[in-house]
Amino acid sequence: MTGPERSGGRMTEVAAWVAGRPIAVAAVDERLDALRRGPYAARLPHPATAEGRNLRRWLVQVLTVEGVVEHEAALLGLTADGEPRPVRLADALRTGGVVAAVIAAHPVARVLRDRVAPPVPADETETRDYFRRNRDRHPQDYAVERDALAARLGAEDAERRFAGWLEERCAALVRLEPGYEHPGDPRHADAVHRH
Repeated sequence: MTGPERSGGRMTEVAAWVAGRPIAVAAVDERLDALRRGPYAARLPHPATAEGRNLRRWLVQVLTVEGVVEHEAALLGLTADGEPRPVRLADALRTGGVVAAVIAAHPVARVLRDRVAPPVPADETETRDYFRRNRDRHPQDYAVERDALAARLGAEDAERRFAGWLEERCAALVRLEPGYEHPGDPRHADAVHRH
């Protein structure tokens, strides 16, 4: 199952596969068109540039992570209230990447995260050490901030554990078609991470 797929008698170009389910190039184009009509359109790179081609590759990453989240949630019988909103480039930049942006945009991703990596408040030693190392960030006394700080550190740890788990699931379930590799993949001419 590579390249085009026959659908309703027509050939559909495929950008990637998630657990054997195709992600059509048309879906990538639809997301890209939405970005180009959005409030940050003027800041987006021209499509014919390396940056423009890498934006397309980034959108394939978003669609595959969304697909893996939906696949894994369905396997576990998880649902969530509320409709997902499209992952926005600004969210990804603000939150630190595709996984964090998908979690922010998709209610079912948050439900899946809580099932796979439930947040557990940090223990006393970790919380106190963090407070001591970052004393300049806290006007308040440790006793006042302890519970909120332990909860925040636990939530950050849960995010890291979930991101690691999701990365493993993506490695197992996602196959990218040539030309739709990760923007940093050194195998294509537009790679942004060179050593």
